[in-house]
This record gives sequence, structure tokens and C-alpha cells, in this order.
Amino acid sequence: MSFESIAELYELSRAIARAFEVVRLLKKRAEKHIVEGVPPKRQYVKFRVNIEGKRLDLTEKQAAALLVLSRTEGAEVLNAIARSTGLNSKLALGLALQLKAMGLVNLIITPQRKIVMLTPFGQEVAKKVEEMVTEAAFPPEEEAAS
Repeated sequence: MSFESIAELYELSRAIARAFEVVRLLKKRAEKHIVEGVPPKRQYVKFRVNIEGKRLDLTEKQAAALLVLSRTEGAEVLNAIARSTGLNSKLALGLALQLKAMGLVNLIITPQRKIVMLTPFGQEVAKKVEEMVTEAAFPPEEEAAS
């Protein structure tokens, strides 16, 4: 490799330094956007479900995704879950990965779309969450009065 002048070497070294800075910034950004396994900021546990000797803590978004899946016969495309939970597609994928890590869903990824499917355990949890939501919305004393 030959260089015509010191100026070319200087420009090359500056370009390399800029490339390293870009890589550093991209790595820093990637660290902030990892959503696997940990509820996103401003998401708090709203549902505690005890099934089969396991205790699961679910956020509102996780519970909403389970309810969407239970009402669509256990399978839905990721974009529909994103729309119904108010998340963008990247955060919805993180949500699906969280649910998969809990054993509640399976994720099928094809080149055209991502499909989320409830596992049998996920169906039980979704049913329990639906009961909890119904009970909170319509307490037993209100049902007895009507």
C-alpha cells in the first residue's frame, strides 16, 4: 500500500478514528435497546399468577399480549400484537422474547413475518389472567346484585 503524501495518511487515520467512534456509539445504543427478559422501563408488575407451582409476574403489556393471543385461538402475527399493545415492532419482539423465556409462547420467524403462538402453559396463564381481569372489572358483589 503506498500513499502519495502525509495528508492522505492523516485523512486515513481520521477516517479510522471516526469509524471506531461510530462503532462505539452503536454498541452503546444496542446496550440500551436490549429488552429481553427484563420488563421495559415504566412497566411494573401488575399480575401475579401462580400455576403448576410456578409464580409468574406479568406486566400490563405482557398480560395484554397473552389476552390478544387467547382471543385469536392462540396464534397471531407480531404486528397485530404490537398494534394492540401500543408498542412498536422492535419492542413487541422484545415482549415476545420475554414471554418465550417464560415458556408462555413459541415464536416462529419466517422471512415474511413473525408469528407468536401460545404454549399449553401459556393458554393456562392467559385464562388465569382473563379471570383476574374479569374479577377486577366485575367484583363478585356486583355480579350478585345483578
